Amino acid sequence: MTLDNAKVTNSRTGTVFEILELGETRVVMRYTMQPGMQRPDIAKHFHTHWDEEFQVLEGQGDYVLGGETGVVKAGETLAMPKGISHIHPWNTGTDVMVMDQTATVDPLHSGAIRETLGLIFSIYKAESEGRIALDKAGLPKNPLKFAATGRIFARGGSYDARFPKVAQDVGAATMGRLVQALGVDMIDPEFR
Repeated sequence: MTLDNAKVTNSRTGTVFEILELGETRVVMRYTMQPGMQRPDIAKHFHTHWDEEFQVLEGQGDYVLGGETGVVKAGETLAMPKGISHIHPWNTGTDVMVMDQTATVDPLHSGAIRETLGLIFSIYKAESEGRIALDKAGLPKNPLKFAATGRIFARGGSYDARFPKVAQDVGAATMGRLVQALGVDMIDPEFR
């Protein structure tokens, strides 16, 4: 299997992620989320090269955009533009929630989609198989794997909203490069 048409489950939330379309600058991915999620799948973050749009097909959920919490329901579409911190919609309702995410990346950063999603799918697979421990934000607890993850995210223009971007760029350029040179590879060959 390659990342094209890949499917993975976040074992902590039960959310199934499925890639429907994958190109160099655009991806469409379906989320199928179980009712009453206690936490979102992906922590608060922002992108420097990505615009995202979420179309809710079934159910309803909460989201955070620029510090404001909102609700999105079936039939509605939510835009999350680059540069604004956000949390993707998560299911706070009593029924299954299904939504499609369309992410578009600047053409100058065309590799960002494949590498970032390859990392996310690899982390979820590794956690479900007991090969990696993640913190509450869904990032590796192991410092070497954490640094390698940060390098991939920063290269793709995705940043944890809890920390200054410049600190993440410095960490990616120093520790991230070091662990990469040591051979720490966070992307499973299945998702390359």
